[in-house]
Amino acid sequence: MNKRLSALVAAGLTVTALIAPAFADDTQATKDTPDTPDTHEARRAKRVDDVFARLDTDKDGRISKAEASQGPRLSKHFDVVDADHDGYVTKAELSAAMARHRHARK
Repeated sequence: MNKRLSALVAAGLTVTALIAPAFADDTQATKDTPDTPDTHEARRAKRVDDVFARLDTDKDGRISKAEASQGPRLSKHFDVVDADHDGYVTKAELSAAMARHRHARK
């Protein structure tokens, strides 16, 4: 069990490190914006909204594997971000993947 858990954790950390550039944009903290958990959450929510605005073409509130194909990094890591493996990425799943990535960097 420990070996399996370790493998899952390692895979999750690897994937979050790989998908980070997909969500990196010009939303870095500015000198006027304090670097607090609230600002991290707000920036992550904006990035999630931006990704959904770009990729959720049918506007059903989730990104299918076909829609994700327009976002190379999300497409590449779709199966990991799709935590419940239902074939769709929700805003909550994408936000959680981004949060895991952020914590893995620390």
